[in-house]
Amino acid sequence: MPLVLMLFGLFGAVMATADDQSLEQRMGQQAELSDPDWQLIESRMALLNNISHLPSLLPIIMQNRHSLQLTKRQIESLQQWRKDNYQRMVDVMNTIIAKRIVLAQRAVDPQVEQEQLITLQDELLQLQREVFLVRLSCRELVTGTFTEEQWSNFAFIAAEDPKISGLIGQ
Repeated sequence: MPLVLMLFGLFGAVMATADDQSLEQRMGQQAELSDPDWQLIESRMALLNNISHLPSLLPIIMQNRHSLQLTKRQIESLQQWRKDNYQRMVDVMNTIIAKRIVLAQRAVDPQVEQEQLITLQDELLQLQREVFLVRLSCRELVTGTFTEEQWSNFAFIAAEDPKISGLIGQ
């Protein structure tokens, strides 16, 4: 499948995420999302994982909040992080996808100068850095609040998850 078509398909899937009013309304109206909501977020974020170099751990953590024995304060902090950052992260990822399409199209246009392509690539790198920093803030929240026991429980949970099982050290 041509790169442009693959990116366009991904862009459509992500745009549906941003436009899904029922999930977006639940995210804005209540502090607690249901496990199916977290599963939906996880599946949608998986579509975007090739845009960011940090894995999406928040959905996995929240789906397993009882097994991890998260405190009420930890849950509230993670929910607030999601409320403050999720839509911004999705919007930036959508922009990355759109710019990748433009870059791919211009790369095969002989009228486009090399400097224009470099400028587009620089814009993409800056957007990817923005996503990285948002995800890094989530990582900092998790690493700053998890106890040793919670990390141990998370490693056990992660070992069973095929998307991240290879990321956790032994």
